[in-house]
Amino acid sequence: MTILDKDNITLYPDAALDALTRLDTLLAQILPGAKVEQALRLVPGKRAVFRGRMAGRDVVFRLPLDEANRKGFDEEWAELTRAWGHMAQGASRVAEPLFFEPDSALIVVAHVPGEPLLTHLWSLDAPDRLPLVTHAAGWLHAYMAPTITSRGINRRPWRRWAAAAAAKQPHPELAGIETRILQKMHKLSRQMGDPDWRVAVPHGDFHLNNLILDGDTLTGIDTGGSNRAPIYKDMARALTHMARRGMLPSGQRRFGVDAGALDAFTRAFALSERETDAFLPYMIAYETLIRVEHPQISPDRIAHARAMSEALFEDLRQIT
Repeated sequence: MTILDKDNITLYPDAALDALTRLDTLLAQILPGAKVEQALRLVPGKRAVFRGRMAGRDVVFRLPLDEANRKGFDEEWAELTRAWGHMAQGASRVAEPLFFEPDSALIVVAHVPGEPLLTHLWSLDAPDRLPLVTHAAGWLHAYMAPTITSRGINRRPWRRWAAAAAAKQPHPELAGIETRILQKMHKLSRQMGDPDWRVAVPHGDFHLNNLILDGDTLTGIDTGGSNRAPIYKDMARALTHMARRGMLPSGQRRFGVDAGALDAFTRAFALSERETDAFLPYMIAYETLIRVEHPQISPDRIAHARAMSEALFEDLRQIT
């Protein structure tokens, strides 16, 4: 289930309190003087994120809550320190890595001042939004560029994961259209053949509220993907995340998402026609299906998700 992680703090108060207790206990043992001030995000049973203070600095504590995520945090720290090597300065940055404790896999990074980009976009007039989306696309390219390579398409796992998620959709008004999208995803998969597609180390959870705007600088937070993935996945994640919330800067859709935003990513990565018309929509379909909405999600979110899904289906019909 995926809604904004911060909403989970309200939906799962006992899990949030348990995570806080675990972090407080850990800090007392390994970082005396550090303190927690605010819960930021929670994925129950998996990971929690808190804001606080350490050594006189505003920081963010990232704590895994189970063994599977603990192992992933080892890789997340390695990736964060790698990215810091080429994104410590300039208009596209990552949060500064400060501390890692191997046994618990606690990660501490510098708190990034500013405003989440998607939140900021809502304060702007429509014509002023696309330049910042273009900046976001440039940030993603800067993040991925050192690791981009090509390899053979591995389309079957994405279909399987999408089908498993779609089967869990609790909202009837979304389940029907998602079944049809899954059918089109399968058909598109068969049409893709066996060429290579581009892969890279991804952000891991790339959406515009994981980019913090401060002046002209965008700083990525919650980075830490480690296994290589198709470059189109992070693009699709950002595009569907926007569309699910009704953020359509250009006012036009393509494959269910904002057409202007899609063009921004196409230009940033110099996508070929095949990448734009096959690989990216394949991942947009995947991201549409993999994000199973919470049963208590608001009616407007359901309406946005349905509008996106119906528009995606119609465009998939044109290419499959």
